[in-house]
Order: sequence, then structure tokens, then C-alpha cells
Amino acid sequence: MAAVVLAMLLAVASWLPVAEAQAEPPTCQGQDLLARIYAADASARTRVETEAGKISNGDALLWRVSRAGGPSSHLFGTIHLTDARVTKLSEVVLRALDSAKRVALEVVDVTPEAFVAAMGALGDRLVFPEGRSILPGLDIEERETLSAGLATLGFPAGAHGRLRPWFVTMMLAVTACERARLAAGLQPLDIQIGARARERGVVPVSLETLEGQLRVMASVPEDDQIQVLRASLKTHAQTPDAVESMVRRYLAREIATILPMQAEMLRAAGFDPAIMDSFTHALLERRNPGMRDAALPLLEAGDAFIAVGALHLIGETGLVSLLRREGYEVTPVE
Repeated sequence: MAAVVLAMLLAVASWLPVAEAQAEPPTCQGQDLLARIYAADASARTRVETEAGKISNGDALLWRVSRAGGPSSHLFGTIHLTDARVTKLSEVVLRALDSAKRVALEVVDVTPEAFVAAMGALGDRLVFPEGRSILPGLDIEERETLSAGLATLGFPAGAHGRLRPWFVTMMLAVTACERARLAAGLQPLDIQIGARARERGVVPVSLETLEGQLRVMASVPEDDQIQVLRASLKTHAQTPDAVESMVRRYLAREIATILPMQAEMLRAAGFDPAIMDSFTHALLERRNPGMRDAALPLLEAGDAFIAVGALHLIGETGLVSLLRREGYEVTPVE
């Protein structure tokens, strides 16, 4: 699974069907795909480091946002997982969160009812019209992987071909291990941040809507949806390793490396990295201005803690750069 799509899909992990609850949640494990790619292709490291060097604001997760005459706020990059390595926040981050008078997340209402309502509003953006199917665009191995994965999630066989490619990709993106952890009651980092704020009497607000997030995914051109789905099906067995690779970059504050890593993962699997361009544009570049606009009133009031997926922070179209253009001083803290 390409990293940028995986990052977006994990944002809705807690709203998707989960595995049968276990008394003791498993610890998710995987291998570092980037290390494996470097070992197989000596030129891959140079490509990743060169491309990562071109991406600004990619070496920190916590940023102070300030402007003369007002109290400062914080911007924090998350990763949408229950992984204990991720959810164990540093003392610096906790102080910023616990001192905030306002807290914002991408989406606050993550109940199953909200997810069902959002899907119901999508209509034919979620399901193909009668007579159309995704299956003719897939080879036999891809069809088998798709059917096996959707059957595990409880989808009837007759519905497998009718689901839009973006939705199938989303449903298959979360590992069985993560689903088991969710079923055991563990919460992704963003949800834990919101819960901690509520314990102090601070009610978190949303920067986006769940329906809006899903509509962005559905807006990607169908041909590109199919290509990304095929890539995810071909590499489905490596999804735990893809998650682990992303987690390691996140923990090391190497956020600028994630997109170049994605390109190398695709290249190693035999796909042109350009198949991700429209997804990257839709899931990051198109959403960031809306997040900025929703965050500006909170920043104007000050003492805010704004938590969004870490990939929304980086680059010239990321939130750090966008807020600087609004006149704010945005400086790395951690």
C-alpha cells in the first residue's frame, strides 16, 4: 500500500469493521521495507535522500504557531494508529496539549453511526451502477486477493465487484492486527488526543467532516483508483511491513522521507510511482487549504492544539507553509 493513501486510510481505521474482539490485543509487527529496498537497489537510497531533501518542514512533529500580540498555539502531526510507540506522547507534546484551551482534530465524530451516514451520502460514488463491475480490470490473482479480503470483512461475494476501487482500497488497507487492537478497545492517537482534552473539560472540534474526507477519495479519477487498487492488491501481503516502515519514519521525525519511500515501494513492486500523483494531490494538497481555513479562528484566539496527520504538515503546500503565508511564525519544537 502506498504510504500517502495508507496514511489517509488509517484516519478512518476506527470507523471500519473490525475483527472479533480479543481478550489480549496483539502487538503489531512488521519489517522495514525501506531497509530491504536499499539492500536490493543501491541507487534507491540516493533517490530517497535527494527527494526528501527537497521537501520542507519534514523533520518535526510539534510546531509552535505564534504572532505578535497574541498567545501562541501548537500544530502537531499524528499517525492514525493504536501502536503504543505512537500513542506514547513525549512530555513536551503533553504539556502543549494539556495547556491548550482549544483542541482540533481532523474529524471528531468517529462513531460507527457517523461512518454509516457518511457512506450513505455518497451514493454511486461508493458503488458502481447496475451492470458495472471492477472485476474485469483485475487479473485472476488480484481478484482472488480482493475477494478473500472483502469476505473476511463480511462483504457478500455478490457485492465485491460493485464496490468502487477507492473504497475497496480503503477497506483492505488496515491490517488484521490493527483491526484486532481496535476491536479490543484500543484507540488511535487522534482519538486519544481528543479524549485527553475532554478529561480537562475541553471539547475538541473538527477541521473536516467524515463525509468530506470520503468524497475527496471518491473524487480521484477512476483510472487512477484502479491503478492504486491493483498496486495495493499486488502488495497486500506486505501491508504490515508498509505500516511498520511508516511508523519508523514517523518516530524518527523523518516525515519528509515518507513520500519518497512510497515511490520506492511502488517501484520495487513494479509500478510507476506516478500512479500516486492524483491521490497525493487530492488527499493532501486539496485538503490542506480547508484545514488551514478551519484552523485560523482557533489560532487567532490562541492557546490551541491542532492535531492532523503528519503528512499535512510538510512541503510548500503543507500547513506549516500555509500558516506562515498567513503571517504566523511557525517554528519546530520537537
